[in-house]
Amino acid sequence: MPYEAVRYLDAKQIRMTVPEGSTRPRVEIIDDRTVLSAKIKRVFPISDPSTYLSILDGADKEIGVLRNPADLDKASKSVLDEELDRRYYTPIVKEIRGLKQDGGMWLFNVITQRGPTIFYVRHWRDNAYEIKPGRWHIQSVDGQRYEIIDIDALDNKSLRLLDQLL
Repeated sequence: MPYEAVRYLDAKQIRMTVPEGSTRPRVEIIDDRTVLSAKIKRVFPISDPSTYLSILDGADKEIGVLRNPADLDKASKSVLDEELDRRYYTPIVKEIRGLKQDGGMWLFNVITQRGPTIFYVRHWRDNAYEIKPGRWHIQSVDGQRYEIIDIDALDNKSLRLLDQLL
């Protein structure tokens, strides 16, 4: 397959809207094209989530990479932020209230920034990893991602419960 150069997009040439009744943003690249049902993905979701966004069409073909989304106009930036929040929403675990094995899985009872929740994790070693020292990414059996930003900032009870797994 031949190599295709990355096309970088100028934020000043982009307008994003969400048409009424649509679930995906419409991305207009001025004097070029309009992507009616765009997908937006972070190129570096963990190491650099605020820059380098890939804009894809409905067939998952990359249209280009937006280097600096901060340069978008205010309305487009708002549409972008909502789309990224929807796609990458990751609850932050603030406290672990309970942790026990249940049917070969771990049942987590936690408090996140949006309130209490319960989730299951199967095969801890396959579905949890340390992003950097003290920062953990956890994936539940239903595919939802959770994150512990700083394990050392958790309360003593949460740390005791996590000791079962670490």
